[in-house]
Amino acid sequence: TRLPPFARRPPVSSSSLPLSDSKLHPLLPSSPLPNPQNPTMSSSTDAMASPCSHDQFDEPDRERVLNYVFQAASDDELSIFKELVMIILDNGRGRPKEAIEELRVEDVGQLEGFSALHIAASKGSLGVCRYLVEELLVDVDLVDKEGRTPLLFATYHNGGTAEYLLDHGANQDKADHDGSSLLHYAAELGNCEMVELLLAKGAYVDPVSAYGTPLHVAAGKGHYGAMKILLDHNADYNKMVNGVTPLIVATDAKSMKCIKLLVKAGANLKEAAAYTTLHAEKVVSDYFLNCIMEDVDANRDVPFYQGPMLKREIVTSGLISRGSNSLKNKDYVVAAKLYSKAMVLDPDDAVLFSDRSLCWLQLGDGKKALLDANRCRKMRPHWPKACHRQGEARMLLKDYEGASEQFLDGLKLDPVDTDIEAALREAMKSLKTSRSMKAN
Repeated sequence: TRLPPFARRPPVSSSSLPLSDSKLHPLLPSSPLPNPQNPTMSSSTDAMASPCSHDQFDEPDRERVLNYVFQAASDDELSIFKELVMIILDNGRGRPKEAIEELRVEDVGQLEGFSALHIAASKGSLGVCRYLVEELLVDVDLVDKEGRTPLLFATYHNGGTAEYLLDHGANQDKADHDGSSLLHYAAELGNCEMVELLLAKGAYVDPVSAYGTPLHVAAGKGHYGAMKILLDHNADYNKMVNGVTPLIVATDAKSMKCIKLLVKAGANLKEAAAYTTLHAEKVVSDYFLNCIMEDVDANRDVPFYQGPMLKREIVTSGLISRGSNSLKNKDYVVAAKLYSKAMVLDPDDAVLFSDRSLCWLQLGDGKKALLDANRCRKMRPHWPKACHRQGEARMLLKDYEGASEQFLDGLKLDPVDTDIEAALREAMKSLKTSRSMKAN
């Protein structure tokens, strides 16, 4: 296939939005949110996109053309983008919508599954967005491999593409695979305009993800403005997620302004006080808390920790020991709470996530079990037990194909593990039964 004249130049790179390595709170997993301050470019061919059908043009030309398609979407070069879609991708089939929706980034990293609409939305390319949504009728809620929609990436462009997508049917409450909603992302950025816009469009103010509610996220980042907007829309200031409230998160972040805001709203000081007795190296002094209480004219009887600061290792070890005993005694609720508290002191211990995943499994909560198992696997990718936990969680969620893949990964790492081998057989049997039932 011959390239059009405008495409006869060296290929350019697709845009990418790298993930932030920031953390919302020690207890919660690292933020998955893209970093709008660092939009890097990647030109490797292994990050190239491809349509489902590869027979329209030769491989070298295919890679070059696809590169141009995404670059045109990124630069809002509408005339070039249209020509590429109609002449090269659709190739006269009369199905440009299907052709462009099939076009996805195949990078195995953080951009896997990105569509042209994701790229256009993330770069504020309003012309290309209009063409895709209004003329080609592309699904406005297309998701990438992580379950992220174009609207999510449009949150980096105040108004503009985000407001356009919302006005054209984008789901303001759609969450990614971690359960993070658009409001979580806007709160993490401290983007007050976007927080206001989403709430005005009817977004639910208290969605819960692995990172807490949007109020947790904003508190962890010290975003006073975003917190005030959320509270003005009746966000739950006492919501407990994985053992922490927004006030606890704000206390841990040492954000006096945010702490005062939450206390004025009516946040429970006793929960924060109990937390400080365990968070050994960040104990909040009586003077510090009395200042808060004076400022809000509060006179509450709150018992604060008076003794000497305990060593982190001693506290963590004690929590883990109590958690293990509770797990052994099948008291899974208590065990999960104790492991959560231990994670505050040691957020990088993969074993803690593995053990808490087991608690969620026993309690029948497959989603939480999978979140912890995925976090564990991310920390220790070559640990067979992490694969085992992922597989068990997927079995509970009836994702037998995914479970089979996870168990197989574990068996490759430890070929003599009889537990994983038995689990793999059971998963494959369940998959076969499931497919048979669907066929009938």
